[in-house]
Amino acid sequence: MTNTTSGSCSASALRVLIVGFGDVGQSYAKALVAQGVMVHLYHPAPREHAVDAARRLGLEFHTVPSAAYAGCDLALNVAPGSQVLTVAQAAASHMQAGALFADLSSAAPHDVRTAASLFAQVDFVDVAIMGAVSIHGHRTPLLASGDRAHRLQALLAPLGFSVQALPDSLAGDATALKLVRSVLTKGMDGVIIECLLVAEALGLRQTLLSNIGDLDSSRLSELMAMFVRTHAPHAQRRLHEMEAVEKTLQNLGVPLIVTPAIRRRYERTVEVLGPAAQLPQGAQGDALFDRVLPWMLLAERRDSASPATLPEG
Repeated sequence: MTNTTSGSCSASALRVLIVGFGDVGQSYAKALVAQGVMVHLYHPAPREHAVDAARRLGLEFHTVPSAAYAGCDLALNVAPGSQVLTVAQAAASHMQAGALFADLSSAAPHDVRTAASLFAQVDFVDVAIMGAVSIHGHRTPLLASGDRAHRLQALLAPLGFSVQALPDSLAGDATALKLVRSVLTKGMDGVIIECLLVAEALGLRQTLLSNIGDLDSSRLSELMAMFVRTHAPHAQRRLHEMEAVEKTLQNLGVPLIVTPAIRRRYERTVEVLGPAAQLPQGAQGDALFDRVLPWMLLAERRDSASPATLPEG
């Protein structure tokens, strides 16, 4: 078997197994094949369209795990996250010592850590895909965690993959970070789409897009800091505003899904922090997040406590 322990394996010598062959698997396979990498595919029961897509790249599927995993230097698991433990068990049983298994399946962090524990002589790396492969292809940023993350980075970077190794991390950390980011990015997706649908129904879409310059001029990190600074003190006023918004928009023929959730977020903050919450002392500058977020989290977890008895930091 090719020695890839140091991560210094040429493209022509690297043997990569792709587990799963959806959009991500096909994108990776196409990029690797174009660069002369020896690519193999594994799926226990590939569908006809997947077989056809593989054939166009000159590839065939292994359907038996012992044949698929034996001899590969790197296995990239892009199967659905629900299958992570099944895939890991097969890989751990058949991959040779010194190989590298990278899980990109978006499984739950706990399942990723359980999967990692199955590998004794094979290196395991947890990888989060941090963007849309359908848009950026194999250059979509990857965040890798675990003590062998740098090895994956060394193998894939020469092939045009963008891999960031998360320092001082364990398997599951990259996946956990992606899930947290999804709360932000998918939340923004939902809010923006609902906002634009409402604007469209009111005939105000173009007017709205022409009047968001104040938001365009701020970095996302600056907006996040502003919301952390103002959310609790202004939750009562913003709650009343969202109640009015929700009432006004009810008869547009647009089902309001995100808007009631926003109103509920303000309700919850008022419930646990009170209608006139004051930020903890020292909640400014570089200390803003360190002072405010633990304070809010404690209040959330102590939802039966009186706001007056909550600590100020």
